Amino acid sequence: MLAGYIVVWLGVLFSLASVLFYGLSGKHPRLMRWARGAFVGAFVAILGAEALLIYALLAGRYDLLYVFSFSEQSLTPLFKVASAWAGQEGSFLLWALWTGIYGLTLMRTAGGYERWVMSIYGSIVLLLMAILAFQSPFAPLPKPDPAPAVWPPRDGFGLNPVLENPWMKIHPPIIFAGFAALAVPFAYALAALWRNEYFEYAVRVRPWAIYSATMLGFGLALGGYWAYETLGWGGFWAWDPVENSSYFPWLIMAAAMHGLMLQINRGRMVRWNPLLLAIPFILFLYGTFLTRSGALAEVSVHSFVNMETNALKILLGMLIGSGVLTLGLWLWRYRQMPLPAPDMTKGFSREAALIWGIHLLTVSALISLVGTSWPLITRAVGKQMEALKPEFYNQAHIPWIVVTAIVLAAAPMLTWRGMSLDAILERLTKSWLAAVATGFVLFWLGFREPITLLICTLLAFTAYANFGAIWRRWRTSRITLGGFITHLGLAVAILGLILSYAYERKERVVLIQGQDTFALGYKWRYLGMTGNEKFPGDPLADKFNRVRLEIASHNEKFLAEPRFYQDRRREEPMNVVWPHIIRWWDHDLYISFFAPPQVHAEPLVLTLREGAKGTVEGYTIEFLGFETAGGMGAEGFRAIAKARVSHPNWKEPVEVAPFQVVMDGSVVPIPVPLPDGAQLVIGQMDVNRRQVEFRLLMVPGKPETTPRWVIPLEVYYKPFTILVWLGPPLTLIGGLLAVLRRGRDVKYGVARATLEPYPTPAHKPAKPRRRKAPQPKESVVVHSNRAAD
Repeated sequence: MLAGYIVVWLGVLFSLASVLFYGLSGKHPRLMRWARGAFVGAFVAILGAEALLIYALLAGRYDLLYVFSFSEQSLTPLFKVASAWAGQEGSFLLWALWTGIYGLTLMRTAGGYERWVMSIYGSIVLLLMAILAFQSPFAPLPKPDPAPAVWPPRDGFGLNPVLENPWMKIHPPIIFAGFAALAVPFAYALAALWRNEYFEYAVRVRPWAIYSATMLGFGLALGGYWAYETLGWGGFWAWDPVENSSYFPWLIMAAAMHGLMLQINRGRMVRWNPLLLAIPFILFLYGTFLTRSGALAEVSVHSFVNMETNALKILLGMLIGSGVLTLGLWLWRYRQMPLPAPDMTKGFSREAALIWGIHLLTVSALISLVGTSWPLITRAVGKQMEALKPEFYNQAHIPWIVVTAIVLAAAPMLTWRGMSLDAILERLTKSWLAAVATGFVLFWLGFREPITLLICTLLAFTAYANFGAIWRRWRTSRITLGGFITHLGLAVAILGLILSYAYERKERVVLIQGQDTFALGYKWRYLGMTGNEKFPGDPLADKFNRVRLEIASHNEKFLAEPRFYQDRRREEPMNVVWPHIIRWWDHDLYISFFAPPQVHAEPLVLTLREGAKGTVEGYTIEFLGFETAGGMGAEGFRAIAKARVSHPNWKEPVEVAPFQVVMDGSVVPIPVPLPDGAQLVIGQMDVNRRQVEFRLLMVPGKPETTPRWVIPLEVYYKPFTILVWLGPPLTLIGGLLAVLRRGRDVKYGVARATLEPYPTPAHKPAKPRRRKAPQPKESVVVHSNRAAD
């Protein structure tokens, strides 16, 4: 699509002009206006590219490689729009779109930092558009040789079945909102090192740091929801290397966010904050490289295919260049940076809790970074690529979560100046007693594993302590509740994850058509498949096939419909599973498959050479000979085995011709009916030896010969997963509330950092009040008790 190529290259040119104008505006201030206009032009080009891609998807432009690869006619309009970020090119364009949106806001709010920040930020936009110029979503579909009769194709390949889920419409835009926001703290950090100024930038960047951590964390939670509802293995987080590549940038940004709090309030972490603010963006580029380059394709189900060579070089240049520039500037300015303020606290203080929190977040990020890079490390030392198992991460984080829970519980109670241990214990007594009571309740409910019970009790301690802080501040200072709500949400979510994983019960259930099976206290019965309506005899070929199950207990009965079908569009058919989840307030019943549903029967088998005769259970079969129809091995080719069959209960023998036919690249046996209702079908066939295997199915009086569906289910009892759903929305609300608060504080914080007079609110002249006209007083008659003289 020529128009697509044009708008992408216009985006490259406009962003390049913006960077140049911003760079020259120090000597020529008039260029600042041109720089802003050029950035707006770059954003319009990005918006135009996104609009053209969505139009191409909705219009069915299957002459474009991207549209052909990720769309098809059967998709709903919303899924066609969501296809705009299903592939490499589309997700880079979504990244660029969010980056452009934030850039428009950044221009208006950066103040005296605009020239430096936008020079760096505009360079990121430039490089993203350069990647899209080479890895273009508007590239034409290559025409095969020899050319087909119909070109371009009338339908596309469609989405990966896993992506045809409602979360596809929500999760990528949200998490890329977090990814793109990481560029703003990165730009501010480099600008501060460039200017050698470390106080004003901290005030200006704090709302962006909170926002990026909030959106990235919420995006990670949505990805967990998606995995839970789609992949069928019963969990929210698998520590997959590609999942982790989004996790450790979030941890470091959370550490940087707390470091800014220490700097602004106590004058601490001045030297380390620029590095902490820049590293998350660099780590995100590293994760993007791992995801997009195909480096983890052997060990991750989320990895993309290889990028175009030039686009990959640009991405690798972004990674190396940003890392070298950040480290170089930081080392150059390190000795010139102000020394941190002396520690004036006594005893246990909020400052100490924040420092502990920063260390804990950094340690978790390092564990995840090493684990994510482990496949590359093993390959570098000459071994086979191997990803670390989830047990490594779980075991490594056990001591981490214990200390983190204590810090998160104590922090709301601590003051900046410090407190004695007795004062802290006095403040925490109610929360601790409530947590211990919760631990006893969990023990009574059957949660008995000691370490897990201890961790859950400490997380409940964290939740109660932060809820208590919210309760105390609700009436007096609601705008300051953001951090406490976020910590409460984190504690609730992690508690739910641990309870649902550590105490889940799993059982494999094999249902046989026509029989009842008992598992997890329920009676299970297979009812049928909805795919039979469209594909009789082969329901697994139906994209929307549902396996209908009846589940009953002593007092209730309900239906479950997990989905299973085989995606046969690829060379190797892919089994696609959508679990069915039945939710109660205290647990989920999670129903999935551990193997494909299959048809099972025990037929009567007789193997004969051409001209031979044999008998099995009263049936006498004489193999008369082979016949073929169609081109050998071509679509529709038939291999026919003619036979004469007789039975003592029949009046006379019958001649039948069961055959096998080539359909969609597979050999399908076609049965033929016999007079008593039995069916004769061909099994194995050896044309060279003139030999065939005959199978008798649905033989009267032989129920084992009747084909029946066998449904292999994997059923989970997942306790308290509702907490996993409650926690992330709380963190989102708390984070956005903190962003609002710190955004309002910017102008006052900048005045304090630059020693300028504090801005005062604009004076609004009071409206003159209209005075009421004076009412005439009634005459007063004075009466005297004295008689008149």
